[in-house]
Amino acid sequence: MVAVLPDSWKCDLPEDIAVHFRTDGEEALDFVRSALVSGSKLFLIGTDGVSSRNKWIVASDHIALFGGSPLIGSNREDLGPRFPSLMDLYITPEGSWKKGVIGRVPEWRLATPAEFSMMGADALVSEGVDEAEVAGHGGAKVMFLVRCHSWDSFNTEVSPVREAAEAALDLFNSKFTGGGEEQ
Repeated sequence: MVAVLPDSWKCDLPEDIAVHFRTDGEEALDFVRSALVSGSKLFLIGTDGVSSRNKWIVASDHIALFGGSPLIGSNREDLGPRFPSLMDLYITPEGSWKKGVIGRVPEWRLATPAEFSMMGADALVSEGVDEAEVAGHGGAKVMFLVRCHSWDSFNTEVSPVREAAEAALDLFNSKFTGGGEEQ
């Protein structure tokens, strides 16, 4: 497993998990591509976002109406097909979080409740979706964890990152072979 998390998240992950701590506004696309080339098939991607209340959400799908795509341009044949299907990209194990759809916006801190309502998502995020798409291009599965802040308060709940990593590994190992193909 490989994890890409915000540098502000303090977490206690097992030593065998490669972690890249993303600085604000930076996507870790090269790190994800390198992990794919090395054979990684499971990613834990975390980010902050906004929702109707403070909570943790695991993405079951995403809406990306704003911005480009990291898959635009010449194809990386070593990673996957030109137009990969992102169906079933996300794995959603049970845990202390909610499950829901996330929407990518240019800057979640500037999003309004009206934009949130219009998208119909459970949370709005600005980072991580591109990393998930690149992982999906390489045939990997992603557990996408979002720390949701409400419109008027900051989420200070203890991070369930270790629980998420363990749950993702358990689900991945029970449902998929080493190659990521369903059993």
